Formats: sequence, C-alpha cells, structure tokens
Amino acid sequence: MDGQRVCVFFIQHKGRQCRMLVKAGRSYCGQHLVEEPLDQATNSQHRRIPCPLDPKHSCFEHRLEHHLTICNARVVTDLPHLRMNCNLRACPGEGPPKVALSSLPDDTLLTFISKIERIHADVIGSIKESVLHLDSVEAAVAGCCGSPSMVRHLKQTSSLLAHMKAANLLDTATNPTCYVEFGAGRGQLTKWLTEAVTDTSKALFVLVDRGAQRYKHDTKLKYNDKINVKRIRVDIQHLNLEGVEGIDNYRHIVGFGKHLCGSAADMALRCLCQYQGPGVEGAVLALCCHHRCTWDSYCGLEVLQDLSVLPSEFYILTALSSWATCNPKGVPSKEEPPADSQKNDSFETSGSQEQHPETLATKETVKEKKFMENRYTRLNLSAKYREEVGRKAKQVLDYCRRQYLREQGFQANLVLYVTEESTPENVALVAKHEPR
Repeated sequence: MDGQRVCVFFIQHKGRQCRMLVKAGRSYCGQHLVEEPLDQATNSQHRRIPCPLDPKHSCFEHRLEHHLTICNARVVTDLPHLRMNCNLRACPGEGPPKVALSSLPDDTLLTFISKIERIHADVIGSIKESVLHLDSVEAAVAGCCGSPSMVRHLKQTSSLLAHMKAANLLDTATNPTCYVEFGAGRGQLTKWLTEAVTDTSKALFVLVDRGAQRYKHDTKLKYNDKINVKRIRVDIQHLNLEGVEGIDNYRHIVGFGKHLCGSAADMALRCLCQYQGPGVEGAVLALCCHHRCTWDSYCGLEVLQDLSVLPSEFYILTALSSWATCNPKGVPSKEEPPADSQKNDSFETSGSQEQHPETLATKETVKEKKFMENRYTRLNLSAKYREEVGRKAKQVLDYCRRQYLREQGFQANLVLYVTEESTPENVALVAKHEPR
C-alpha cells in the first residue's frame, strides 16, 4: 500500500474486515499506539496510555485528567435514573471466596455433585419445553438469506415474543405499557417487539445497556412518530426505574431481555421488583452465563440456602454450571479407554489453539488442564455426565430465581423456549403478576 506498513490488527467495518494503517514514522497503528516507545515517537513526545476507566482505548498521559472528565466510560452520578448499587442485595455482607474446581479435594467435589443431583431430583425435575412462534418474526426467518447465526437469533426472538404474547403482555391498546429491555445491545429484540404490540402509540420502549453500541436498530425507530423509544446507557446495577423520564405515564411495566449474563439477570429482576410506580405486569428473560452470578447480586440466595446449599458452596455451584456449555469434549469418558499420553499432549497443544487462535496457552494453563483431564478420567466423570451436571446446576440457580419472583407476587415458570440445537442456553424465565 504505497510503502505504508499495515498492522495485523483487524477491525470490523460495515460487515467487512479492514486493516489499520501505520502512520509514517511510527511502528504501530492507532489501536496499538500505547505500545509505541517514547523515543520512537517522531511526531510527538507525548506518550499514550490505556484509559484507567476502560483499557480498550487510550489517551495521552499529559491529558489524562481532562480525558477522565469527558470519557464515555465514566460513571455519571447526577442522573435521575441512576442510584448507585440500588439493585444489589440490601445487606450483602462479606461474601465467600471464589473457589476453583481444581482446588477441591475429590471427595468434596463428588459429595457436592451428589447434593446438586439430589436437589434437582427432589425439587426441580424436568423443565417443560415450550417453543412458540410469532408470525411476523417467522416470516423473516423464512425469507432470511443471512448466516445460520442470524437465523438462530431470530428463532429465539420469535419464541420470547410469543411467550410475551401468550402471557397477554403485548396488548398495549387496552393497557398502555412501558417495555424495558435489559442488556439491549443493538436493540434487535425491541425492534421486533414494536411490530408485535397491538398499538405502538400507547407504548414506551426503554433500552438499557451499559455499552455504547454501534449500528443500533433504535436509531431507525426514532424516525417513526408513533414509536416512543428511549435508550439509557447505565449498568443495571445502578438503574432506578422510577427516575426514567415518562415511565409513570404508563399503567403497566414489562421487563424482558435475551441472554442476560449471570448477575445482570438477578439485578434486572430486583430492579423490577423494587419499582414503586405503576404495577410491574410481567417479565420474560432468557438466562445464560450462570458462572458469572455473584454473591452480592444473586436474588435467590435465601431460597438456595433453604435447599441446604451453604454460603461456602455458592461459587462451587456457579463453577459447576459452566460444565453445561464450556465442557472440554476431548476428555476421555468413563465408557472409553484413556487415551495414551501422546494423544493427550496433541489435544492440549493443537486442539485448544484451534478453538481460540488468538490465545496461546501458557504452561500453567496446560498443566492445570492435564490435571483436570487426569482427574475426570480417574473419577469416571465423562464429558456427557459433566454436561448433565452443569445443566442441573444452572437449573438449580434458575429455580431459586423463580421462587424469588413467586415470593414477590408473580406467577413464574421456567421453560425451554428453544431447542438445545438453537442454543445450549435455552431456558427462559416467564413471569406474570398475579391479579391484584
């Protein structure tokens, strides 16, 4: 490119990969300028450093104080809808330390697995599959020529909105409603929701996300005079619904979200239950990433303790939940003879790098992986069995969330809203407030 150096860092722009160019006289592109030694910077003697609020971008060191006053990652505390930590547990106390499964003795791990299986069999059992369809989204699925990933997301959207319809949460003509999408991202779920409600002129659509998303769907919706859309950039942890402008003009509030990770789901549920304005009518949340649940935010903690799960076992439970989706399939099962050492070494060095080409496994990681492989083989914990245990651990956490909502006056149920082939994170929490 006319003698210009090209950085190996790629950015995504309008669906295409673009290479970033290196400025003349420099060794790095703008993304990696923080790596530029000061004595090599020919055009400036000012060093760039990672922003302390968000290290994904950088700023000049001598302008750091000014940058912190305008940085998009700063926490603005004087907004009416923001109240610090309002959706954490009121008296969290000092939580238990996080526990790595590799640090647990064999008997402790096996005993806890037995406890989870017993709780699941006695209290939860099987979760009903309820894959529903919304005609408007299904039409888009039928005519979709996009990637398989796009089709999967549309099918998930179709089922979630159909569950909202089945719970009579889309009738805005009769009940003016404010819809709050937690973890909205680009707002695709809200975009389809605007086509599903009975009267968009009698609805307010609030999109909540802590990130500044690009290519948002709601930027197109705002040009429709009949659709009232509001986007709020805030962490759910600090969201106070009573401070959202215009929300008190609507008789009903409905919360929803697709793939709310870990603690975000708990804080969204507590945010809805703590709202003091007009009634919260219902919620439909697709749940995921249970390994990211935290002691300070988990809303079903009291129910969990009633099931005889000790505080010291909380993070063991969340760690076990990762077996459902992050389970290494290359580990020999109890039905198979253990692979020879040469095959294990090959799996660890080449197999893991094929899954994550951007990451090189450290010696410590490989050593720990060897230990876990040998341990699982020794304890006869096959990959299939571990996946079942992980799914049961997830459902125990979700059951406690469901019970939390029932204690708050909701009719709440867990459903398998799509098939496991669509996504392994296929459990949704559907809640409708009992008649007042």
